[in-house]
Amino acid sequence: MTSKTCIVVADIRLARVYCIEAVDSPRVKMKLVEQASLSNPGANLKALGRSTSGRTRTETNTNREAGPMHPIGAQRERHRLELDRRFCQEIAREAAAVTKEWKVGAVVLVAEPRQLGLMREPLRHELHQGIELKELAKDFTSLAPAELCKRLTLGSLLPAHRGGVQ
Repeated sequence: MTSKTCIVVADIRLARVYCIEAVDSPRVKMKLVEQASLSNPGANLKALGRSTSGRTRTETNTNREAGPMHPIGAQRERHRLELDRRFCQEIAREAAAVTKEWKVGAVVLVAEPRQLGLMREPLRHELHQGIELKELAKDFTSLAPAELCKRLTLGSLLPAHRGGVQ
């Protein structure tokens, strides 16, 4: 028997999608099975364009009649935000693909606060209306599946099962 719970753990570089499966064992009652792992190709671009001296970089403007030179940081920040939004939409599509056959169930979204804010709306848009969305603003991407399941159970985001988790 498979529980109708999907867990999405994400930060700006990496996202993992898990489902809970029941285990027929006296010690372990459930385990997390990874359904997908996504990486953000735009996360590597974040270091590009930074000044090595620490000074604010500006557009190249050698013509004094063209006006003052402006920092290009604002445009770069908009570009980074757009890359992050695209990654969030990709994560939402993956979670929707995992839950597409479900009429009821729950998706537990665990992400750092900024990422959570970017993911909330795309994920709600992609999920079936009968699927409940639960949220936790933490960065748990580095946790092993058993530790992740334990922390989510202690935080009441997953149902407590007698025995343990694998």
